[in-house]
Amino acid sequence: MTTREASIEDWDKLLVFFKKIYRENHPLCNKAFWNWQYGNEQFGRSFICLNERDIVVGHVGANFGGNLAWIINVYLDEECRGKGILGKLYDLARNYYPLAATAANKAGLGLYQNMRWIRYHDLVRFVKINPNISNGTLENVCVAKSINVANLSYKGTHYFEQPSLDGIKLPDGSTAISQPNVAGLRVVDIEDINQLEEKSWELGYNWMDYITSWNDLKTRQLESRGWVIDHQSVVPWRLNPIEKDYFCDITFLSETHLDNNFIVHRSFSDHGRIGSL
Repeated sequence: MTTREASIEDWDKLLVFFKKIYRENHPLCNKAFWNWQYGNEQFGRSFICLNERDIVVGHVGANFGGNLAWIINVYLDEECRGKGILGKLYDLARNYYPLAATAANKAGLGLYQNMRWIRYHDLVRFVKINPNISNGTLENVCVAKSINVANLSYKGTHYFEQPSLDGIKLPDGSTAISQPNVAGLRVVDIEDINQLEEKSWELGYNWMDYITSWNDLKTRQLESRGWVIDHQSVVPWRLNPIEKDYFCDITFLSETHLDNNFIVHRSFSDHGRIGSL
């Protein structure tokens, strides 16, 4: 078997592999999305294993952020397992940066536990509902609304160039993902929390959320302004489709020790990148 870095020239082989392992309409089945994710070595890379018939049988993706290679989209066919293939694919990612990951399922956590990775506090997601909403039920809060933010459209960083992502930059400099189909604003960077809230409610959003790591002291400011941990809110993490009572449960891990001041940004890994979240 051969392990190597993938390129857009491998797309037809990759598509066959992705369709076999991922749900229908998964973003990785979109060529433009794959090219955004892995087509520029400044932001990410895709590593594959091919069998003797030149068929993709294994894949590891790495998103680059914070001087780390965030491991995502890991899958090996059964014929690959137990043969050291995963280690070879991870070695290719290590050629760029030290490794890290965010994991949201038992299989992922088990993998990194077996590899003796360092597990940190889980990521935290804070939510605030528009105080003008008197009946804050899921059915009243996460509804489709017409919100005109055309004049705030933002594509200023690689994160916001993601296909189908509607990024905006507010007057205070804060950036966010607009999801009018559920009347929500998924905040990426906060500059002035007071102005962010004021403008967001003025535009007509029903709620906002912000995800970061536990050691981000900005969360104290959020708490003081009435933002709550997501399981205390009616707004679930998954919204396309809406999954009631599904809240953020994501663990942050790294292969080697990181500085205590390291904060996980929403654009790192894949915990906050897909616009349909």
